[in-house]
Amino acid sequence: MKHTTLMRSLLFAFLVCIVQLSYPMQHTMNSIIPPPQSVVDKDAYFKITSSTKIILGGMDDEMKFIAEQLNADVRNRNGSQLKVVSAPSLRTKGSNFIFIGTPKSDLGRQLLKERKGSITSAMRSEGYFLDVDPTGVVIIAGSEQGLFYGVMSLSQIMYKNGRSVIIPGGTVSDYPAEKFRGITDDISRGQISTLDNFKSIIRAIARYKMNVYSPYIEDVFQFSKYPDIGKGRGALSHAECKELDAYAKKYFVEIIPIFETLGHWENILLEPQYRDRAEFPGAHTVNVSDERVYTMLDDMIGEIASCFSSPYFNMAADESWDVGRGANKERVAQSDIATVHAEHYKRVFDIIKKHGKLPLMYGDVLLNNPDILTKIPHDVTIVDWHYGANLDYPSTDILQKAGFPFIASPAVWSFTGPFPNFINTFVNIERFNKDGYDHGALGILCSNWNDYGGEALRELNYYGYAWTAECAWNPNKADQTTFTPAFLSDFYGVDDADDLQTVYSLLGDPANQYHWYELWRHPMLPNRDNMVWEVRLPLIQRMQSINSTMPFVLKLIDKLKDEVTLHQDHLQILHYVADMNL
Repeated sequence: MKHTTLMRSLLFAFLVCIVQLSYPMQHTMNSIIPPPQSVVDKDAYFKITSSTKIILGGMDDEMKFIAEQLNADVRNRNGSQLKVVSAPSLRTKGSNFIFIGTPKSDLGRQLLKERKGSITSAMRSEGYFLDVDPTGVVIIAGSEQGLFYGVMSLSQIMYKNGRSVIIPGGTVSDYPAEKFRGITDDISRGQISTLDNFKSIIRAIARYKMNVYSPYIEDVFQFSKYPDIGKGRGALSHAECKELDAYAKKYFVEIIPIFETLGHWENILLEPQYRDRAEFPGAHTVNVSDERVYTMLDDMIGEIASCFSSPYFNMAADESWDVGRGANKERVAQSDIATVHAEHYKRVFDIIKKHGKLPLMYGDVLLNNPDILTKIPHDVTIVDWHYGANLDYPSTDILQKAGFPFIASPAVWSFTGPFPNFINTFVNIERFNKDGYDHGALGILCSNWNDYGGEALRELNYYGYAWTAECAWNPNKADQTTFTPAFLSDFYGVDDADDLQTVYSLLGDPANQYHWYELWRHPMLPNRDNMVWEVRLPLIQRMQSINSTMPFVLKLIDKLKDEVTLHQDHLQILHYVADMNL
């Protein structure tokens, strides 16, 4: 009898191991990006079958859209389409369902009680309750945005096993720690996205619960009053901007335009008809004593603001170092540089408010001239940008003590060479965001730039964007060791992300990276390491590393072509980078 019991125990343990091996370990509640506030795993799972129904606690267009996002992910895995029905007033006995709804519906209230869940005040705006057991899946939230985020989490953890789609069991209670979670996108130097590409960026950041997209605009907008600006540059029309804004709203993404209102006007000021509005000939800063400039800004801000539904407008005004070096030299001498800047900012604030928006602006000039902080109103939100990998960022303490609302803005380092410097990127995003969070920041806007004319391969930014989402949603739980395999698995649609992780690690290794300057410089010129921001290994060492590792990277990418099910076009980009390295 004892032997029989022992054999049964051993057999049971063996079967458990087989089951565990059958269901990939990375597909658990703990692989959700960004990491939820509260997770409890269950030793169980739910299997989606052809008879599984999506039950909605309401049938408005937004709810139908959310259900379609879930159905799209199910189709990607097994080609099936789940039936979508409205919730009955009270559920009859049964199982095999996925419920999506609010506590206001009878069924939502009933299921929330049955699953011992709650919607706290912190969860009400963007949070959600997700519970999975063998009978069904429950997603309940206080808002449709929260329901959308619950579906995004569910989509990340379900996976194909044979012909079945499996959802691991567990309970999640979740909400964001930060209000603003987004990216800024430089479309003014080099590449300008097509509408389809803009939409793919919006979908990608929404999947990881980011809620802000900020296109950076210098001269790439079709102004009806100034049709010569941006001509032949692929400038965005009013209709295109309005289409993007409506599209983003479906994914609960707010488009906040960034338009330069002081510096970085070089593309406009080099045009013959506008040259006399510069601080000096060839300057990249406008003449802040020229009333024609404010007429232009009023017209331009009004046109851009009318295309976007966000209550915010980012006036940029960064790197305006030319002010006071030409037309305003005497004006600065009679007062001071801080006063001249502050007087310009206040005029632009008034224009922005006139057009029904709340101003944001970059903080670099303010931090270099702290007296400005005492001369401007406190209803402007400062976008505080720093792109270095540091242990701490003192500016967050300065802005908090000065009483200004602010947003931390690190960067994906996609602008210095063919493959992003993700070592710098990850430290910069994590540490800066945490400093901002600890000092009361409203959130994070992760930048990307095309400083060297647009060579940046912007599809490679998604890894950094998703890390931004992880840090912003839950600053105290961000963990690169669990994030990277979870992201690569989800983004590329693979169960085992080891080969992808190797590819990203080798392409991002400092021994294999170089600066655009090194690629484009004349081959007979001496190398000038002082031209680059980062300290790099000697060229001969990097050549040896590239020659020894890139053939291996290319073999891995060729192997991955048969394994990757999503974003296969990104493999072509990775292949291109490895080829270019060689």
